[in-house]
Amino acid sequence: MASISTGSSIDVNTLVSQLVAAERAPTDKRFSAIETTTKAQISAFGQLTSALSSLDSTIKRFDGDGALPGRKATVAADAGYTASAGATARLGSYSISVERLATAQKLQSAPLAKDTQLGHGRISIQVADGDAIDIDIAEGKGTLAQIRDAINAKSADNGFTATIVHGDAGDVLMLSATKTGTAGKLTVTTSGGDGGLGKLASSGGTMTEVVAANDAKVIVDGVVRTSSSNTITDGLDGVSLTLTKANPGTTFALDVASDASTLKASLLTLVSTYNTAMTQMRSLGQAGTDGKTAGTLVGDAMPRNIMQSLRSMVSASYGDLSKLGFKTAVDGSLSLDGAKFDAAIAADPNAISKLFGNEAPLGKQMRSLTANYVGTDNAIGSRTESLNKKLKDLTRQRDNYEVRIEKLTAQYRTQFTALDSLLSKLSSTSSYLSQQLSALSSSSS
Repeated sequence: MASISTGSSIDVNTLVSQLVAAERAPTDKRFSAIETTTKAQISAFGQLTSALSSLDSTIKRFDGDGALPGRKATVAADAGYTASAGATARLGSYSISVERLATAQKLQSAPLAKDTQLGHGRISIQVADGDAIDIDIAEGKGTLAQIRDAINAKSADNGFTATIVHGDAGDVLMLSATKTGTAGKLTVTTSGGDGGLGKLASSGGTMTEVVAANDAKVIVDGVVRTSSSNTITDGLDGVSLTLTKANPGTTFALDVASDASTLKASLLTLVSTYNTAMTQMRSLGQAGTDGKTAGTLVGDAMPRNIMQSLRSMVSASYGDLSKLGFKTAVDGSLSLDGAKFDAAIAADPNAISKLFGNEAPLGKQMRSLTANYVGTDNAIGSRTESLNKKLKDLTRQRDNYEVRIEKLTAQYRTQFTALDSLLSKLSSTSSYLSQQLSALSSSSS
C-alpha cells in the first residue's frame, strides 16, 4: 500500500485503488466460484440430456413394428421390377409379371415457321378430371416460343410443362404431362381471340398424341392390378413394387423372407447408447477419491437415481434379456451375443416386441424414465432453468456490488483528498512555526 510521508502529498489514486482491490477481492472470488460451478453444472446437465436423449431415441426404434424382425425381398435379375418389404409383409413367394409400364402423355403440335404468330385468345389445359388451367395469350404474343413461356408460367405443380422442338420442317410445341398414367392425361381446349389457337386443341386441332397416358399393369399370382404410377405400394400387404421394364407374359418370383439384421442393429445401438449414458452418469457423479477427479455433479442425487432405476429395470428383466443374448458386466454395462440373439429371434420372432415394445414391461418403463428426464417439462430442464436463473441473479448481484464499489471508491477518494489537503496545510504551518522559532532564537542571542 502507498505510504503517507509527512511533508509530501499523498498518492491518492494508488492508495484508493489498493484499498478498493483489497475490499473487493473476497467478493470477486466468491462470485467467480459460484459462476464457474454453475456453468459447469449447466454443461453437465447438457451432457446428461444428450446421453439420455440418445437412449430415448434408440428405445423408440422399437415402437410399433420396429420391435419385429424386418423382411427381405428377393427378386430375380431382369425381372422388370424391384421390391422392398416392411415388417408387416407376409412371408412367402409370389409370381409377378410386369405387363406394361405407366407412361406420361406427350402431345405435339404441327410444325410452324419460327416467329410465326399462331393467334391470340385463351388456352385451357386440364389434367385428368381436375380443374382446367387457363392461359391467356395476348394479341401479338402468339409465337410458339411465347406460348411455351406463357404455359410454363402457369405449369408449376399443375401437372404439365411445355417445350419447343426445332425440326427441319419448323418448330413444334411439345406439351408433356408430369404425372404418369391416366391420372396425368391432358386435355387442351381453346377459346376467344382470333381462333388461331384452335390448332393447339387436343380435339379438332393439330395436337397429336406421341406418347399415350398409359397406366401400369402387373399380374400378381394371376390377379391383375393397374396403377397410374410405376411405384405400387398397396398391391401386396407390406410390399412396395417399383416397375422398371415391361416383360408381358413372363413371370418372375418375388420371395419375402424374415430378416432380423435391422432388428439386431437397433439392439446393438441400444446397447451402445445405454452404456454411454451409464458411463456419462458415473463420470458426472463420481467422488474425488483414489486419485480420481470429482464429477461435476458429485453429491447430486439425479445421476445416481437414474442409474439405479436403469439397473433395476435391467435386473428385473434379466431372465428374458439373457435368453436374447444380453449380458451384463460388473460395472452394469450391457453386451449382446449375436449368435444367441439370432437363434432366439428365429425361435420367437416376437421376442423383442414382448420385451421392448410400447406396452412391454421393460420397454414401457424405459420410455417412461427417459420421458421424465428429456421429455416435455422434464426434470433436467427444470434444473437447468433453475441454474440459469441463478446466473441471472448473480449478474444482478454483481451489478449491485459494482454500484457499492463505485460509492466506496468515491468515499475513499474524498477522504484521502481531504487528508492530503490537511497534511499540506499542517506542513505549511510547521514550516512557518519553524521559521518563527528560528527568528526568535536569533534575536535573543
